[in-house]
Amino acid sequence: MNITLAGKRIKLMHLEPSMHNAKLVYDVLIKNKDFLLPWMQWLNGIKSAKDTHNFLIQSDHKWENDSTYEYFIVLNDTIIGACGAVVVDKANKKAELGYWLANDYRGRGYMMDAIDLLERELFKNGFNKIIIHTDVRNKNSINIARKMGYTLEAVLKQDRWLSYENRFRDTNCFVKFKNK
Repeated sequence: MNITLAGKRIKLMHLEPSMHNAKLVYDVLIKNKDFLLPWMQWLNGIKSAKDTHNFLIQSDHKWENDSTYEYFIVLNDTIIGACGAVVVDKANKKAELGYWLANDYRGRGYMMDAIDLLERELFKNGFNKIIIHTDVRNKNSINIARKMGYTLEAVLKQDRWLSYENRFRDTNCFVKFKNK
């Protein structure tokens, strides 16, 4: 997998685990925390740039072991989000995507550009199936999956427990195959 994927408007970059990069990512996450938190509960664990630095270190190790391919979306040298293969199953030639975008950049097609770049890279590298899981209430993420040609394969009932809501949530499972 290439560590930088260049499109017409954006780049996907696997960031080196430096404190400088960690601070850049941390700043975007904190600025957008209220917007992203309903879909990304792990944000509650991000208390400092050091936490983000630890994530970048773990991401680097997972990249080396082919278990995830985390990229950040870069527009004009500014980090505006992330898009990656967050679960990689090379034996079964499938990967699950995860993504987020800063609120100020929504509605301009940047996420669709990012997913397109990542899909092409995954399919070129022998993957056959790409999966996107979305919360059933996350209309933005659902719309992206549908616009990108993913098919709703299943709805996973009571799939995730959310302690801050004290209830379970259902999850959509969208898929796309290389040769369909």
